[in-house]
Order: sequence, then C-alpha cells, then structure tokens
Amino acid sequence: MLVEHHEVLRGLMRQLRETPRSQPGRRRALADELFDELWMHERIEESVFYPAMRDITPAIAAAWSEHRQLSDQLAALVRADPRTERFDRELGVMHDALESHAHLDEERQMFPEIERFADEELLVDLGDRLQARLEWLRSSRHIRAVLRLQRALLRRTAR
Repeated sequence: MLVEHHEVLRGLMRQLRETPRSQPGRRRALADELFDELWMHERIEESVFYPAMRDITPAIAAAWSEHRQLSDQLAALVRADPRTERFDRELGVMHDALESHAHLDEERQMFPEIERFADEELLVDLGDRLQARLEWLRSSRHIRAVLRLQRALLRRTAR
C-alpha cells in the first residue's frame, strides 16, 4: 500500500516537472496536491506504520527524521513562485529528497527487511489500516481545511 502511494507522489512530481513555467496556475495546483498527499502519507506512516514496525527494524528512527526534511523542502516549494527558477530548483531538491526517502531508504531497504521478519497476517492487517486511514484523511473536510490554511500561511510568509 505504501509503495502504491509512493507512486502517487512520484506521479505528481513527474507532472510538476513536466509542466512549464508558462502554466503557473497548473504548477501551483500540482504543488498543492503534492503538499496534501505527502502530508497525509507522513501521517499514515507516523501514526500507523512506524509504531507497528519500530521493533522490527532500526530504520524507523531515520525515516522519522527524513519526514522532517521532506516537510521542510515541501514548504520551500510551496513558498516559491511557480513562474520562477527558484521553484524549479526547489522542485529538483524535493524530487531528489523524495526519491531518496521513498525508493532508496524505504522500498529498497526497510520494506524488504520488514517482509523478512514480520508476520504476513500483520502486514495484511497493517495495509488495510493504512488504506483506511488514508481514505479517511482524504475525505475529511476538517483535514482539507487545515491543509489549505497551512499552504496559505506558508505562502504568506514567503512575501
């Protein structure tokens, strides 16, 4: 389930990178969607996945730290004007940070280790819980309002 959501994040990154500066509204909308999806991804990992796996792999501690770095970089991207070179630079850094965390650290190292040592029934149950939590976050009007406010505050501090 987490790998599938990583693909959603990668798809948004790909669309952002392919959208030219001449379409700032589209770039802003994609950056907003990336902000929301990454925020939700971090919440489901931190509230469900990491606590369930903390005794199985020591990589969980590093993953928490990487989430802080991703959040900081995403804030820098959201603050940047989508018509500028700065936005492109922040997007490049965001892409690299996301790939390092999702692909190298989680998909290639952490997830295979967990699959070796965790019970299959636990993993299936965990996947169901992660999916349910993600769906709840996506459908919550309260969460959507909080995310809109966070993005607005970030942009306001950029002025």
